[in-house]
Amino acid sequence: MKIIVAPQDNLLTSQELCVSSDISEAILYELVEHSIAIPIEGERVTEWQFTVSTVTLVKKAARIQHDLSLDWSAIALVLQLLDERDELIAENQMLKQHLSRFKHLE
Repeated sequence: MKIIVAPQDNLLTSQELCVSSDISEAILYELVEHSIAIPIEGERVTEWQFTVSTVTLVKKAARIQHDLSLDWSAIALVLQLLDERDELIAENQMLKQHLSRFKHLE
């Protein structure tokens, strides 16, 4: 496991993100092109800055690509659907908690 110590502002350069995620710069460019990884600073590849949480997302995208051999646009859709599913699960749990409170009042 490679550990990269992020600067104090918790941002990673494109090179640090590639090393942390074990991907090439070419793959990172594809991820940015398909809005899977979004730099929060910088206009050029050499200036890009990413949040530390992007490492997890990039690793997930690379794992999906490796396991399913999907193209990057399909992976972007898969990641979006997984996020929506997670949101629905969280909302469902919250609604179940509210419902259980009402059942106790009866």
